Amino acid sequence: MSARGRVVKNTAYLVSAFVGQKVLSFIYFTVIARTVGVEGAGRYFVAVSFTTLFSVFVDLGLANVLVREVAKFPDKARQLLGNVLGIKMVLAVLTVVTVQVTARLLRYPEETVLMISVASVVMVLDSLHLIIYAVMRGFQNLRYEAIGVVSGQAATIIVGSIFLFLRLPLPFLVGALLCGSTWNVIWAWFSMVRHFGVIPSVRYDRTVIRFFWRVTVPFALAGIFSRVYSYIDSIMISKLISEAAVGLYSVAYKIAFAFQFIPMAFAAAIYPAMSEYFVSDRRKLRLVFTAAQIYLLLIVVPLAFGIAVLAEPFVVMIYGDAFRGSVLPLQILIFSLVFAFLYWPSGSLLNACDRQVKNTTVMGVTMLANVLLNAVLIPRLSVVGAAIAALLGNFILWSGALIFATRVAPPDIGKLLRASSKITLSAGVMGLTLYLLRPHLHALLLVPLGVLLYVALVLSTRGVTVSELRGIASIFLRRGKGVSDIVS
Repeated sequence: MSARGRVVKNTAYLVSAFVGQKVLSFIYFTVIARTVGVEGAGRYFVAVSFTTLFSVFVDLGLANVLVREVAKFPDKARQLLGNVLGIKMVLAVLTVVTVQVTARLLRYPEETVLMISVASVVMVLDSLHLIIYAVMRGFQNLRYEAIGVVSGQAATIIVGSIFLFLRLPLPFLVGALLCGSTWNVIWAWFSMVRHFGVIPSVRYDRTVIRFFWRVTVPFALAGIFSRVYSYIDSIMISKLISEAAVGLYSVAYKIAFAFQFIPMAFAAAIYPAMSEYFVSDRRKLRLVFTAAQIYLLLIVVPLAFGIAVLAEPFVVMIYGDAFRGSVLPLQILIFSLVFAFLYWPSGSLLNACDRQVKNTTVMGVTMLANVLLNAVLIPRLSVVGAAIAALLGNFILWSGALIFATRVAPPDIGKLLRASSKITLSAGVMGLTLYLLRPHLHALLLVPLGVLLYVALVLSTRGVTVSELRGIASIFLRRGKGVSDIVS
């Protein structure tokens, strides 16, 4: 298969896995929330968030480096993987011990500590299949990873649903995650041995280990900053307010950030082009950077207006009246998603153009700002304060990355302002229309109506053209010339 053919298939696998995993994860959490209520959902989310916060210390960027090195030296895949396994064994033990000690120092209830203990095992297993899939990525094959991610999530839902039907205690729901992660490890291990001939074995080669420690520092710091920024709010809510408050916040968070796969997939598609154009054609780099921001605005702005207007009927319909307190945090978080989407083109540009240190610096500043904002706002405004902190944090992340990115490839400001104003106007009119119709039509009918109205408005105002819509499709689906469609 040609290099282009591999890119097409891998992009399709990656996007499909992102979408499938997000959908199944959202369904599972929705079932949990409806079944166990606000406090149960909060306790579950605390346990998962707590271990996810620490999971970065099991990896420290090793998976990213492993992908790169296996791609360079496929004949050394077994040696590289063996040393990473050796390093991870030490990191896993240290991290699990740290998680247990920290959970008890924070005086969580015994049931929460038990759930965190089970989630710690899940954390280790997830780290294991992450590096196995990293080897496969190095061989430029994402097929088995896509299958494993989706089937593992499906296994979690099936087992978790059985546990919920039997009305078993909350720790069993984390046990369902354990089943999904175990399956993922088995599948990944089997696929790697059978299809790539790489038989794992733990190794400790001093030269290789020193190399990994040296090159993983930027990845490790970026991972730490990102995890702390993403999950510290739930931990702080649980200690400053209550685990029930986490239940309300978790619903808003899950809905708002269920759409994060869109900019992630988009960034994965444009990253290679940015790297190429940085070396060969700065004009095209500017065009791609400008177009990426417009295209993501085209998706996220109507998404924000639509969900903000329909938040209350959908939250009550899906989760029940007990979660009505999630509505205002969701309305705030969904607008923070605008800045989260817009960060990805700038972050991708910095990484693609050898400015990863700048990107990591911005992430570090954002993490510190977010912790301080949460510390100030949560005691005063509870979960609404956490949502405001997320909004301000995402604004800092986007604006900081944009400042550095514009020094590398200044975007077409005039084009950006014209497009963003027309997109915002179209989305605003759509949102106002949905708000006026909300008392008269069911929320499920308002969704397609809003989509049709927005598309008609944005095309009529020429916020986007039909050819540009085709360009977006070509990037996500890798049809035609992909990214080159928007710079030709």
